[in-house]
Amino acid sequence: MFHLDSRFDALYNAAGAAIRRDPTGRAGTDVGNELDLFLNFHLSPHQDILVGYSKLFAGDFIRGTGPGQSPELFYVQYSFRW
Repeated sequence: MFHLDSRFDALYNAAGAAIRRDPTGRAGTDVGNELDLFLNFHLSPHQDILVGYSKLFAGDFIRGTGPGQSPELFYVQYSFRW
């Protein structure tokens, strides 16, 4: 569950720049809810493969401040431990 700190706050990217803002505060504070699913496969005592899927279900703030898209991400990660 993601919420803004206040109705007049903004949504920030990884660099700290505001990317969405509602100066009136009418869009609310509900950014959305995220679902994360992942599987970790242990190939050997030193190797893993992680497969994951994430989806953000857009909340009122996202829908009220621009295109109300619900982004999703599929990823694969390889890990080697010494």
